Amino acid sequence: MCKLSDDSEIPCLPGYNPADRCFYQLMDPQPPSGPGHTDMNGADTSGPGAFYLRDCIVNDVGGIVWLTQPPPGLLPDPEVLARQARDKMTLLGASIGSAPGPTAPGLVGMPVWLWNNKSSTTWGPNSATAAVPGLSVTATAHVTKITYSMGDGGSVTCTTAGTKYSKELGNRPSPDCGYRYTKVSAGRPGGKFTVTATSSWEVTWHASNGASGTLPDEIRTSTTTARVGELQVVN
Repeated sequence: MCKLSDDSEIPCLPGYNPADRCFYQLMDPQPPSGPGHTDMNGADTSGPGAFYLRDCIVNDVGGIVWLTQPPPGLLPDPEVLARQARDKMTLLGASIGSAPGPTAPGLVGMPVWLWNNKSSTTWGPNSATAAVPGLSVTATAHVTKITYSMGDGGSVTCTTAGTKYSKELGNRPSPDCGYRYTKVSAGRPGGKFTVTATSSWEVTWHASNGASGTLPDEIRTSTTTARVGELQVVN
């Protein structure tokens, strides 16, 4: 139970600290901390700790405060920390590779190879941790699929990063991420199709208290171009 200013009691809401009769909520997102950043009381924020919103029922003292330890019995929802960890990551769209490449002409009906030049920021895994005293959460992101909108109205969805093309493969189709154009790109801006890759990043998290979960997918896009013509037959 929580005591009011007249010492009457009411059921406590989450985040109540009976020691000072104030409610605390971990801020999400966290304001900037470190040298040059202070809370409403001028507290140093360069060490371990976190910003909380404080609202007190016995006086008008409230606002944003920096605490090096959470109030007794108060720990944030692990998903709040999971989102903060996710926001620390750099998650990008695909680094698109293609054959024929954007400067090389392709032909209607011939195989197009597509791939993502993998890195931690374009494919994953990519991990980060957010913590307050008593609880830490690590989030890990990786791409589950890339959908390539090929600019001619068609698309292909790849669940792998794709296979990089090399000349000795000749006119074979890609084993895992390819396409064939049925239209030429003449008449499009620059005489090329715009290819848009949409990457879906899955973000999972695990907390030091044993909790775990999944955040909504993060979506990132990137683009390249493709020039497509027709095979000319000479009699």
